[in-house]
Amino acid sequence: MAARNKAASVRIKRRLPPPLVIVLIASLAALSVAIPAAIAQGTTTVGTINTGVANVSIVSGAQNPNNGVFYSPASITVVIGVNNTVVWTNHDTTNHTVVAVDNSYSDTLAPGQTFTHTYTTAGVYNYHCTIHTFMMGSVKVLAAPSSSTTSTSSSGGIPEFPFEGVVVIAVTAVVLASYLLVRQTRRG
Repeated sequence: MAARNKAASVRIKRRLPPPLVIVLIASLAALSVAIPAAIAQGTTTVGTINTGVANVSIVSGAQNPNNGVFYSPASITVVIGVNNTVVWTNHDTTNHTVVAVDNSYSDTLAPGQTFTHTYTTAGVYNYHCTIHTFMMGSVKVLAAPSSSTTSTSSSGGIPEFPFEGVVVIAVTAVVLASYLLVRQTRRG
C-alpha cells in the first residue's frame, strides 16, 4: 500500500509544474490576507485626529467703527475634534471683549492678551465686543468627523487596508492557477 501511495505522489508531483505550485501558494497567501482584511474592514480603528486651534485677531484700530475690520477673520468655521478651540488675541491698543450672544462665555482682553474657548457642540455662535458694539463675529462649529473617516496623521491613525486590491490579486491568482491546473491535467 505504501508503494502505491508513493507512486501516486510521484505522479502528482510530475503533473504540477513549479510555476503552478508557486501560483497556487501565492493564491492561498493572498486569500489568507484578503479574508481577514475583509472581516476587519468593517471595524477599522480610527486614530486620534490632530487637535489644533483656530485663531482670531482683534485687529489694530478695531476700536474705530470706520476701520471696517474688527475681528479677523470675522466668521470662522471649526470642526469638533480638529480645531474647535478658538483663541482670540487683542492686537489693538485698547481693551476689547469677546462675549457670546448667548452669554456662554465672555472675557475682557487688554492689549496683547488672549482669550481661549473650546466649542463642544455643533452650531453657530455669534459674539461681539460689549465696549464697541459694532464689533461682531461668529464661529460656525461643525460636528466631529464620522467614524468612517480615517486619519493618516502621525498621531497614530490607521489608514484603511487596500482590501479591494488584494481581492483582485487573489482572484486573478486563483483563476490563473485553475487554468494552469486544467491545462496540465489535459496534457498528462
